[in-house]
Amino acid sequence: MSVAIAQDQQLALHGGPQAVSNPPIELWKKVDANAKKAVNDLLDAGTTTLLGNNGIVGEFERDFARLIGTNHAITMNSGTSALHSAFFAVGVGPGDEVIVPTYTWHATITPIIHCAATPVFCDIDANTLTIDPDDIERKITPRTKAICVVHVFGNVCDMDRIVAIADKHNIALIEDCSHAHGASWNGQKVGSFGKIGCFSMQGGKAVSGGESGVATTDDPELIDLMILLGHFGRQKIGSNAEVARVGDMNLGMKYRPHALAIALANSDLKRLPELNQHRTRNYELLNDLLRDCPGIEVIDALPKAERGGYLEFKYKLTPEVLEIANRTKIVEALAAEGAPVNADRYSDFNYTYGLLHTAPLFTDFDLHSIGGCFYDPSLTPQESLREKLSLPVAEDLSQRLLTIPAYVDVEEESLRQTAQAIWKVLTQVESL
Repeated sequence: MSVAIAQDQQLALHGGPQAVSNPPIELWKKVDANAKKAVNDLLDAGTTTLLGNNGIVGEFERDFARLIGTNHAITMNSGTSALHSAFFAVGVGPGDEVIVPTYTWHATITPIIHCAATPVFCDIDANTLTIDPDDIERKITPRTKAICVVHVFGNVCDMDRIVAIADKHNIALIEDCSHAHGASWNGQKVGSFGKIGCFSMQGGKAVSGGESGVATTDDPELIDLMILLGHFGRQKIGSNAEVARVGDMNLGMKYRPHALAIALANSDLKRLPELNQHRTRNYELLNDLLRDCPGIEVIDALPKAERGGYLEFKYKLTPEVLEIANRTKIVEALAAEGAPVNADRYSDFNYTYGLLHTAPLFTDFDLHSIGGCFYDPSLTPQESLREKLSLPVAEDLSQRLLTIPAYVDVEEESLRQTAQAIWKVLTQVESL
């Protein structure tokens, strides 16, 4: 797809005209009239708490399970709670290891510590930003209890290889689908491949309750165990007689969501196909416009994958262009052109994305020094401390990524002008 390139124009950073005269303006309303009505209907009825799967909670869980293609879905108050519940349900505990990608939000990892287990970090695939299956195999030990994959920024992991690895070693597979609502692999929705799929429904997610989450599974026993952990007062399915004996009690966590949050999420769920259609169109348009641009690489999905959710659109600066100008300078030039392009925004926070394997919390922070059950009692304090690994792909990419908002409803011309700005800057990068 061609793009008009104003290479002969002086960069706006040096006083030239801006490439973007019509900046993208998001017209998609995150909270629309239907969402407001759903919340107000509950408020008018005086309903602010719902136990179990009653009312709109039950409606949402049934519809979400139907979307993912699983027998069950259970709502939570966050994606973090869903992950903790998943690790707990598959039996992660002291002495166990869970293989995880380093390129993810830290809340993928912290629930493993709640189980007094040890996270083991993997590198990522340079083309997709998702966990590298080869590195998964290298990291498996007799202590490996689970693998947690992350469909990061809506890009689906290589599920054929990962499922085969999990089955070969009889290891529980957990999917963190927090960025990937509605994404699929070979026609099968993410969240249905592993033992449990976990979805965040925090404010920025494609399906959002502001703060909430949901877990999906085919196994009724895993649902009962998740209820045992965090859902006081919810009726268990009855698949586990020993769990059923505790009645309506639970282990003290309170993970059920606020009723109003599920009303908001339910409204988003109904609009998810439309949101994914628009985001896919916009990302593919930008990718096609930038595919031949010097100095930048697009991030394509794997052949069997269909992206969904997205959260943000990601791009990679090439090593060659970064030898001429650093990322900060390039981003400054793009901002001067009026382009909504930033350095991977999570890079502003130490260790948050791409460098979790070097974060003190997961390496040399002494968990034995604090209260609670956040360390593996089978390990001495010295054994609990981990050396910072070298994961070269993630370390390289964390310094090269750019981000553009995952636009839903914007004018196509504004996206074309954004692409023109990137071409303009990267074809004149020597002048920065």
